[in-house]
Amino acid sequence: MPRSDCSSIARSRWRGFKQPTYQLVAIILCSFALASPSATALAQDTVGEVTSVVGVANLQRGANVTGVSQSMPIDVHDRLSTMQKAKLTVTFHDGSKLVLSESSSFTIDQYAMTSVTRTAASIGLWAGHLRAIVNLAVGKPPNFQVHTPNAIAAVRGTEFETAFIADRPCPEDRNCMRYTTVGVLHGVVAVANVSTPTQTVKVNEGYETTVACESPATAPAPLGMEELGAPGYH
Repeated sequence: MPRSDCSSIARSRWRGFKQPTYQLVAIILCSFALASPSATALAQDTVGEVTSVVGVANLQRGANVTGVSQSMPIDVHDRLSTMQKAKLTVTFHDGSKLVLSESSSFTIDQYAMTSVTRTAASIGLWAGHLRAIVNLAVGKPPNFQVHTPNAIAAVRGTEFETAFIADRPCPEDRNCMRYTTVGVLHGVVAVANVSTPTQTVKVNEGYETTVACESPATAPAPLGMEELGAPGYH
């Protein structure tokens, strides 16, 4: 609100007060009007908190890197990473959870909420292994995705695991050193290569698929048939 508008409002509402009182009230009204939008935006950026951490984990927010601690608030665009023998859990305001295993890293690229209902979420897994436990609202679409550098996993169910490996041969293609594996514990997940996002493979509960380099997702196989190469998957 422009300063001149604030002065007009204050003058019409507080005419008759002594000058010092009028000036004080005008300042308060203007300060509240100018500060409220930014305060609201700041509150909307916080989408969850750390509910469990074991070992050493870090949070990067902009250019700042700090150690992760219990009950630490989590914002959109935060990057969380774990060291060896570490593990952390983030619980979002809608009740969904992400469990990050050791030597892993993910970012919260998007997490849109209306009251306590999630409208859209996009998580980036950059290394290692991530378990997603997605809270589904009755009558609402899942709107929850996990992206890796070469794959997209779009939730149609409630619980699944994603591993992104970039330092060893893929079991499906030994010439590929960069692959994603998605295993579904409950529900259904649609998986595709980022280069061909319309060529999806639906993975049902108890099955997994692998996306090797630029290849499409493989036909689903029972969980445990492939070596994922990610700590803590099984």
